[in-house]
Amino acid sequence: MDSKKLKELQWKVFQNVAAAQLVPLMRIGDELKLFTTLANLGPSKNNDFAKAAEIDARYSLEWLSAMCAAGYATYDEVEGRFFLSEEQAAVFANEDSTALMIGAYDSLAASVMDEPKIRAAFKTGQGVGWGDHHQCYFRGTARFFKPVYKSNLVSRWLPKIPALTEKLSAGGSFADVGCGHGVSTMLIAQHFPESRVHGFDFHGPSIEEAKRLASDAGLASRITYETRSAKDYEGKFDAIAFFDCLHDMGDPVGAAEHACKQLNDDGLLVIIEPFANDKLEDNLNIVGQMFYCASTMGCVPASLAQEVGLALGAQAGPARLTMVLQQAGFKKVEIVATTATNMVLCATK
Repeated sequence: MDSKKLKELQWKVFQNVAAAQLVPLMRIGDELKLFTTLANLGPSKNNDFAKAAEIDARYSLEWLSAMCAAGYATYDEVEGRFFLSEEQAAVFANEDSTALMIGAYDSLAASVMDEPKIRAAFKTGQGVGWGDHHQCYFRGTARFFKPVYKSNLVSRWLPKIPALTEKLSAGGSFADVGCGHGVSTMLIAQHFPESRVHGFDFHGPSIEEAKRLASDAGLASRITYETRSAKDYEGKFDAIAFFDCLHDMGDPVGAAEHACKQLNDDGLLVIIEPFANDKLEDNLNIVGQMFYCASTMGCVPASLAQEVGLALGAQAGPARLTMVLQQAGFKKVEIVATTATNMVLCATK
């Protein structure tokens, strides 16, 4: 045994354990609005922060200390005050920030609470339905993806497909399949006011939440939401999108085939998926770690709970995704954009 390698592995485990221990503290900070209170209050003594947050001062001191140790808050040792830097506030406190990442902790907490269900599925090989997850899983998914889509969807990714933006600008019809809480759907409606936007999802509670959010945003009259699966929605569309959901579907080939039938002859299919390389060995990094873990707890179980149960997983890779789309009847498939965490594909008949 190599003692150096052993110590390096032990230190890595220690770091990961320390990171994992943040999950409940982040949920507490989010639910009790501790981050937003600290951001609004500015540099503060612990007692003043506790009073403003309406929490016990002894608990607040431990929470603040943990956040500072993690680099999620800042401590001024000269003044003895705690505060959030501009960057920390953007990531943890500002719900409208394009850098917000705290929503990930909703999903992480849900994964911990869902562990008994997934553990049982390991033994049976059966799936765990999307709707069977803990409630905060759905909110966490929407909150975690929202900043990514706000930063990239209409300003960076869709412009890579000029024919699509032309269609939407001219009043074309757009279907967002697997729309969840409607984050991407609302962005399309906001930036392409002439377009006709539809959102479909098989999870009824998510569709109801999407309707509520669209109403709050003044977009209720611009978007039609329906509880539909990826294989039973109706209508003819200029563009159909699967945003971070195709790999979750039990029958992605069937879903893409249905989309092909529902598209107009010159229609476009747009797919956003987690970034992945085609070879396992090329995904053995921190991004791959995150997506393989998420896939184990959410994506693969969701697919196995549906018909066919192909279980593509969150690291399917471009070659396999292209094969799925070609089997569905699309003649041309191209990757139009990539980031460290996402890839955008466009397919045509």
